[in-house]
Amino acid sequence: MSRFDEEQTLVQASIRSLPGWQERAVVAEPALPVLASPSWRGVDGSPWRVSDTASGETLFVKLMDPDAVFYIDVACAFEAAQRASDLGIGPRVLKADIASGMLVMEDLDKGWRVGTLDQLLDTAIVDKILAARQRFQDGPPLPRTASVFDEIERFHADAIAANAVLPSEADWLLAELQLAAEAMRPLAAKAVPVHGDGNISNVLISDAGEVRLVDWDRAANADPLEDLGSFLVEAFDEMPEARDAFSRMTGGFDERAFNRAWLYGIADDLRWGLIGALVAAKSSRDTHEFYKFASWRFLRCRMALREPRFGQALRRV
Repeated sequence: MSRFDEEQTLVQASIRSLPGWQERAVVAEPALPVLASPSWRGVDGSPWRVSDTASGETLFVKLMDPDAVFYIDVACAFEAAQRASDLGIGPRVLKADIASGMLVMEDLDKGWRVGTLDQLLDTAIVDKILAARQRFQDGPPLPRTASVFDEIERFHADAIAANAVLPSEADWLLAELQLAAEAMRPLAAKAVPVHGDGNISNVLISDAGEVRLVDWDRAANADPLEDLGSFLVEAFDEMPEARDAFSRMTGGFDERAFNRAWLYGIADDLRWGLIGALVAAKSSRDTHEFYKFASWRFLRCRMALREPRFGQALRRV
């Protein structure tokens, strides 16, 4: 039996264990194409859509990929997804089975679409996304605590051990961000639960303008400015728009806090570049998509570090 067939059988059997679904005739099909570059969508787990053949009712299932063990704490990710469900800022979770790595959720399909950068031209959408991220931070601590700077060190060591392909200036990128780590560690705010991934493809937006945050795989306790910085770097190419969003989110503009958020965002690019390179080196999936994604994140990190503003921000954190 192929891996596809095994996963399909496992997903269908799991759905039939849900209340009200035991006797239904169901079919499971891939929900969306797996795409690492540029959005890292469907990489952490196989996405399935399960349909009731009689009623047409559907559910969305995420079956974690073996590659996820390289960089994801599944138990923490599933707990975060459940919390988001309870808060109404993520899809409703029907089942979270850590042992099998299976997360069953409502299917936000018709009337919803994956977030794209052009939608962030609407400040109302941006503010809803930021409000959802902030609301999650009010809860109790998650099982995992992680700093982007600590993870950079970890993933860099893992990538070296895996003989991953890294850019020629990888050591320079690491050294520059170690300077940022030294400057910012004494200033880090109390760690709170955060989503942990600013990629806009982790947002679903409805036709009515509602938002839901998805893919809680990088959730952890961290400085809230780290979470904000990862989103700002992803969402805005230009500083004025990033500053405006920061000001609306925080109730005013604090230059030093904004600089810390921006530096966290640069560090997040390096972290994701290392994750992409690590998965490219270790995954059994034969594709160049992982390294393409890593190359893009390395490039964006390199561009930011070469701006004069990097040194200016370091002096004013």
